[in-house]
Amino acid sequence: MARTSLLPLTAACALACALAVPAAQAAVAGGTGPDFEGGFENIAYGLAGNVFQLTPRLFINGLGSPGGPASVTTLNSALDYAVSVAGAGSGLMTVDYRITNSSATDSFSQLRFMVFANPDGEQLNFLDRVTETWGAAVAGDPVRREVHAATADPFDNILGRFAVNANLTDAAPDAACLAPAGCDAVMGLQWNAPTLGPNESLLVRLALSDDGRSVSGRSLSFAGVGAAGTTLTVSGFSQVTAVPEPSTWAMALAGLAVVARLAGRRARRLPA
Repeated sequence: MARTSLLPLTAACALACALAVPAAQAAVAGGTGPDFEGGFENIAYGLAGNVFQLTPRLFINGLGSPGGPASVTTLNSALDYAVSVAGAGSGLMTVDYRITNSSATDSFSQLRFMVFANPDGEQLNFLDRVTETWGAAVAGDPVRREVHAATADPFDNILGRFAVNANLTDAAPDAACLAPAGCDAVMGLQWNAPTLGPNESLLVRLALSDDGRSVSGRSLSFAGVGAAGTTLTVSGFSQVTAVPEPSTWAMALAGLAVVARLAGRRARRLPA
């Protein structure tokens, strides 16, 4: 009896198996946004995940109630607000929220920056099993978190409570969200800066990853129940840095101009 090579059959089986079992997407796509305040809608991740809403909120002592960062910073002409996105379409997308104090004399105190999100790893019942990495905080880590099952009550939810209290209620995720059956989870992460001095900038970098990466020691993860390969890890850090004054930039540019002129002279003197 003639022997038949198994290689074509094996290759065909491998191809069929590969087509039958989807691979992890490992791409967080930016969705719609950022809007004026730095919010997003419909950020895709994993195989079928979707962050329906991502909303930043800011409180600064002396500038009224918490609100959208752009709206709050417009209450004082010394403050500037900017948003930038990197890594959209990769396994780690970051959103940089930056608040800059351009005053040479004035300081601001008790800055609290919060990001709210409602990730859905599967799109039938919107159930996610939540896990967290929440050890002792190091510099820049989020200082508070909330994770609950979603509610339709506008006053009994994370955004509503932050608008009143200017703080998240720091606690472990709801027991239902930690259980294998999961919950329709919503979350908030908060970063604090005691002061923002003259010519200083506060950066809050939010990271969304569907391949398990985190940019801070504290993070929250949302695994779609029954949705293999669809887990979103949310992390982030903050830092306050000095912003060079205009005179410093002018001196630096003048120095570069001198160096460029000297380099040009030397090039002309070199023999051909």
